[in-house]
Amino acid sequence: MNTLDISQKELLHILADVDKPVSIEYIQDRLGVSKRTVYSLISKVNESLFLAKIEPISNKRGQGYFLTKQQKESISKTFLNNISLQRLASNERMCYLICWIMYPKEPVHVKDIMELFDISRNSVFNDLKNLKSEIAKYDVELFFDIKGGYEIRGQIFSKRAVFLYYIKQLLQTISYKSLEFLEITETEEFYLRLQQISRDQGNEYDDFNLLSIACLLSVVHYLDEQFDFSVLELKNIEQTEELKLINELFQDLNMYERLYLTIHLLGSKASSVLRVEDDQRDIQLFELAEGLVNLFERNTSCNVSERNELVNSLYMHFKLSMYYFQFSIQITNSLLDDVKRNYGYLFQVIKRLCSLMENSFPFILSDSEISYITMHFGGHLKQVQGKTFGPVNVLVVCPSGISTSTLLKREIEDLYFNVKVVAVTSKANIIEYAEKIDFIISTIDLDTELPWIKVNTILTKEDKGRIASMMALSMQTYQINENNFEDFFAILKKYVEKDRMPGLKKEVYEFLRKGDLLIEVKENPALYLKDILQPEYVVRCERDINWDDAVRMASAPLIKSNVITAGYVEAMIKLVEDYGPYIVIKERIAIAHAKPEQGAQALGVSLLINREAIKFGDDINIHFLFVLSSTHSKEHLNILGDICMWASDDIDLNNLLDKQTDELLEYMNKIIANLKKRKI
Repeated sequence: MNTLDISQKELLHILADVDKPVSIEYIQDRLGVSKRTVYSLISKVNESLFLAKIEPISNKRGQGYFLTKQQKESISKTFLNNISLQRLASNERMCYLICWIMYPKEPVHVKDIMELFDISRNSVFNDLKNLKSEIAKYDVELFFDIKGGYEIRGQIFSKRAVFLYYIKQLLQTISYKSLEFLEITETEEFYLRLQQISRDQGNEYDDFNLLSIACLLSVVHYLDEQFDFSVLELKNIEQTEELKLINELFQDLNMYERLYLTIHLLGSKASSVLRVEDDQRDIQLFELAEGLVNLFERNTSCNVSERNELVNSLYMHFKLSMYYFQFSIQITNSLLDDVKRNYGYLFQVIKRLCSLMENSFPFILSDSEISYITMHFGGHLKQVQGKTFGPVNVLVVCPSGISTSTLLKREIEDLYFNVKVVAVTSKANIIEYAEKIDFIISTIDLDTELPWIKVNTILTKEDKGRIASMMALSMQTYQINENNFEDFFAILKKYVEKDRMPGLKKEVYEFLRKGDLLIEVKENPALYLKDILQPEYVVRCERDINWDDAVRMASAPLIKSNVITAGYVEAMIKLVEDYGPYIVIKERIAIAHAKPEQGAQALGVSLLINREAIKFGDDINIHFLFVLSSTHSKEHLNILGDICMWASDDIDLNNLLDKQTDELLEYMNKIIANLKKRKI
């Protein structure tokens, strides 16, 4: 550990993060200390820099204090490699602690944790308390011994699963080079070997996942653990190319570690190499998939496309997830944050619906698992049909798994109604589609003469611009000598010599691949509850009423505004009569809705607030009933997510009953905004 205290390190962190001189007042404000204290800190830091043979902090008169690029590099190596540890939030420290004390090379005591994070003894005990609660669901336990210190104990596979789950979260925040429990040289060596396997397999593995596995190998390979593989029911694993490559590159690992590593690599591929044989649970898993799709359609009024395909893909995903859980192999979705950011409300809806069926799942419903399920559903939400022009055939190269590729396919086809994704494949199979496509959209680098662009697995605004630009170059309008020519190049052909056209095309495509755009896509802002629910759509009542009368009362403002028809109201009532009070969320609020084709004429929301009770039989009485209308399957998901937040345990609904309508809506909008920051 170095000799700087946390305030001195914070000062260096401030100066390392800026590219220009900063004033003494700026530093004072960032640290929350007096000017005199800042001068004292600078003096003490300069003394430490001198001892480390590093130039002192510079001060440019009239501008302020700064560090040169060379100073920053030297300071980072000498003093700041642990500063990010001291800036970790409590939940981030917990991730670090779990990984650290899962396989401690030396005893870990409270004082060691205090020194590493520069936190108080009380903070350490609070972190350990949270840690103990967090890992309880994974069948591992926190133990303490006076001599041996803190350690997490459990079955071999359980410990590894937990380590992988939390190391992936940790690596999102901090570089592996700053993790003191790792052997950095070994980690990098294992990582290089895994990357070699990835290259030999056509780059079909996620780098982040490979780095996580390398971290695990660096802390367990010396333990010489032996596993019981009697539960392994995989066919032809010995004939896989993965095991062959692992046997060649990981001869320093024993046979158990090689097989364990093979399972991880096979599980992260889009291929169907892994097939779990477990006939006893097949019917239950299929019924679970079908039940979840039914519940989704009923609760969201969203229609899914290729419904049978969705059920089957969920069934296969559940089958694999169950196997991983039984075998304690942790596969984490590297796209978790992207899913939460781009499909946040769908994620929250899926999470709520899965919680209703939680007892039916034979594995833990972590956020990572929820994100995979969200991607399956997101890839099957029906798009709104519109006017089409000439068809454009696209090949998608995405080796990241069926849920990922299905979602990417749906996103691409949603951009343009005349785009048809011919297939989703690996780069090895591109040649099979060369005569059938206009261009390729890929999530990995390709070596092909066919026009292609690279995009993120979940499309960004820039990715959509690249696709739009490629569309502009690929719209086919006529045919000459049985060869298709693009509009753009057909015009240029008049002014460019024939022998120079191939080179021009290649340069234009390269222009797009670099990220440059011919067309910029402007996205319409999404609508949320605060945009739709206005005071005139809030109805109040102060007497006990039955749920069906409440639905009619709550619907009145929407009928008056021609947002819904009377038929839509009756459809909502019939759904509850058929399926029971499924519209009630956590016995706090209810959301009534029907399918768009049953009388929805516009996007709209109304709310009935009853000081007494809205009765759903003898056992369920609520006070808030929403009516939601949407003209197609996707536009209302954000609003549905906002309404579901009203059922959060963080909200005291009883306190809202006495608020005036304007005050109530303003208050709830603020609460929802705060919950979004925490949950999405």
